[in-house]
Amino acid sequence: MLNSPSPSTGEVVTTEDRDTDEQRAFRLKARDWMKDNLPPRLPDEAANAFEDLELVARDRELQTKIHAAGFGGLQGIPVPVEYGGLGLDQRFEDIFFEEATPYRLPWHFGNATNIVIPCLLEHGTEEQKRKYLPKILDGTHYWAQLLSEPSGGSDLAGVLTRAEKRGDTWILNGSKVWTSGGHICDMGLCLARTDASLRKHAGLTMFLVDMHHPGMTVNQIELVMGGADFCQEFLDDVEVPDEDVLGEVNGGWKVAGTQLVSERKGMARGWFVGLNRAEVLDGIELSERYGMIAKHVGVEKDPQARQLLGEVFVYDTVKDLIGKRINAGIRNGTFTPEAGSISSLMSSVFDIDRTRLLSALAGPEGIAASPDEGELSIGIGMSRVTTHRIGGGTLEMQLNLVAERHLGLPRELGPAPDTPFNQLKANKTAKIA
Repeated sequence: MLNSPSPSTGEVVTTEDRDTDEQRAFRLKARDWMKDNLPPRLPDEAANAFEDLELVARDRELQTKIHAAGFGGLQGIPVPVEYGGLGLDQRFEDIFFEEATPYRLPWHFGNATNIVIPCLLEHGTEEQKRKYLPKILDGTHYWAQLLSEPSGGSDLAGVLTRAEKRGDTWILNGSKVWTSGGHICDMGLCLARTDASLRKHAGLTMFLVDMHHPGMTVNQIELVMGGADFCQEFLDDVEVPDEDVLGEVNGGWKVAGTQLVSERKGMARGWFVGLNRAEVLDGIELSERYGMIAKHVGVEKDPQARQLLGEVFVYDTVKDLIGKRINAGIRNGTFTPEAGSISSLMSSVFDIDRTRLLSALAGPEGIAASPDEGELSIGIGMSRVTTHRIGGGTLEMQLNLVAERHLGLPRELGPAPDTPFNQLKANKTAKIA
């Protein structure tokens, strides 16, 4: 994964002058502990790389260490004390991340901290919160999202994975796909169909699924661009106790809404909190890597190549500024969390266009490059192809969300909203009909 920290280029921003006495004491405690206990932040080390089992294990140990030191674990500072957090306000978390900028944080917990924690706090029972939240914060559990399906495309509500209740147990059967790090996860949020006689969005339920349970098979997917961080899961009579239903039975779409909003909010803020250093810059910072690509293929003086570089720089700059504005708006309440869909859509569209521009810049080497290209491999060969268009929901989902919820445009024509799922022509099988 190409989510490596960028090198520092300016003076690190600090809001130390705004600290109260209590906040100042917290800052000094964090600063003193970090310098002796956190590993350095290395520009060439990936934020997450689920294939790197050693790095995954290190992050698990790091999460445990941060929690044991009394800092709540990654993003645990605002979590209530009774669930393993510190119960402090957002300001204390901001201070922690300011002080942590020189160090590595346990970024492999991104799914758990950005998505699962908000879902459990919003929809979980008291027993679920007390059982699962501490295990995220102390490093016991990695979590996966079991949402997308092989036949679903961008139609999340059309899931075919089904759940049948037998006594006090639910039996799940089906398949999920494109699960980031599924092979290293301990638990998963799984959306399944519990009543096909209801309309598509109504007959769904969210389950908390043990990824190590008998009947759960997790296969890594070998990607054309290299790597196998994504997985496909096969659920064959996987048993889930009734107490692990998250939210209401047949009310899973509401939980999925919280899940997706939390993911988009996390992407708008920066998925790997503390990854990019806050810096004071007098102007716009441009990546040197693009110029290196132009020089590598011998077109640095070509007018057309310079135009392509200019377009890429514009995309990067606009994406950075809009992302920061949306993040700030969500944090201060000016924007609702749903505004994260704008940032996610923008990232998808910009990344696709950046891929096109870099491909044109690199020419034949935009299609294939040897694996020993070093830093240049970031921009040429298959490694420069973006996969961001499925983050926080597919590009198609983001287009619909922005069009309908933010611009007020009418919905696309389709079956009546109250049509039972088992009467729809699409996503219909003999087992569900």
